Order: sequence, then structure tokens, then C-alpha cells
Amino acid sequence: MDTRFLCIQHGRQYFEVVLQGEQIFVGSRAECERFMKIHEEKVARAQADALRDPRSRAVPVRVYRQSRARA
Repeated sequence: MDTRFLCIQHGRQYFEVVLQGEQIFVGSRAECERFMKIHEEKVARAQADALRDPRSRAVPVRVYRQSRARA
């Protein structure tokens, strides 16, 4: 992931975040750095979830208790 200068508009500098040649975000330098940090955290969390052992059951079984009927 790279940050590249994009343009200056109304005195404000805009940068783009590029991933594998594709623009995925545009904003100020601080916004781009924050986006990259959050993106990396999400990717790391997704990879950690993928490495976890699968659940013992594919579908969780739920047990519902009925309250006693009032007379």
C-alpha cells in the first residue's frame, strides 16, 4: 500500500492510497495514514479469524425455555 500525492484544490493537498495499482482512498495525508492503519488492522483480524479452528457444529443449536403458562 502506497500513499501518493494527487492534487492541490483550494489550497488543500490531497493524497491517494494505492493498493496493487488501484486507488482505494483519497484524503489528506493524516486521513490516508489513519485509513492505512485501520485497513491493516482489519486485514490482520480477518487473517486471525481464518486461522482459528472451526466450530464443532456448523450451525449453533439453541434451546428455548418456555415460561410457565399463567392460569
